[in-house]
Amino acid sequence: MKYRVNEIFKSLQGEGFNQGKEMIFLRLSGCNLACSWCDTDYHPFTEYSVQQILDELSGFNCKSVLLTGGEPSAQLLDELLNALRDKGYWIAIETNGTINLDRYKSLIDYITVSPKKQINQFEASEVRVVNDALTIDKLRSLEKTINAANYYLSPLEIGGSMNIQETMQLLAAINAVGTRPWRMSLQLHKLIGIR
Repeated sequence: MKYRVNEIFKSLQGEGFNQGKEMIFLRLSGCNLACSWCDTDYHPFTEYSVQQILDELSGFNCKSVLLTGGEPSAQLLDELLNALRDKGYWIAIETNGTINLDRYKSLIDYITVSPKKQINQFEASEVRVVNDALTIDKLRSLEKTINAANYYLSPLEIGGSMNIQETMQLLAAINAVGTRPWRMSLQLHKLIGIR
């Protein structure tokens, strides 16, 4: 089987619970959504076999890999995840939550759901949502829909500026009435100029 790979690189996780964790980012090409504010060019790709992916990963001194995209679960991940598990990698995935990942539950160590549309992934390690004119009702609905250990609210960046003040106000409001604690997640990798 071949996977459409957009890029593979090592960096520090810049957002969410794992901020500062060194990871190999395995960005798969393609997405089943088209968010107007998406900051990732996930369309270009090179086809890789699982062995080619493993060979590339072995060049990094790191045993943590993050599958991201686009939407990584838009491709069938069974063969890739099993191979990563066999090689002893800690495996994380960032998903928009439109595709249920229960079939991969035993193979993925950490699931981040960043919901945008219809949610079909109801269990996660973290929920991370961008404040694109969100409301308290929307955040409370996410609390009820996705069971997660951590909930994060991220400012929206457009044209080099972020709606941090509005996001802080929304954060205070949801923490006053919500059932789960929400925290701010800034994209620190962008602020310090790394990938």
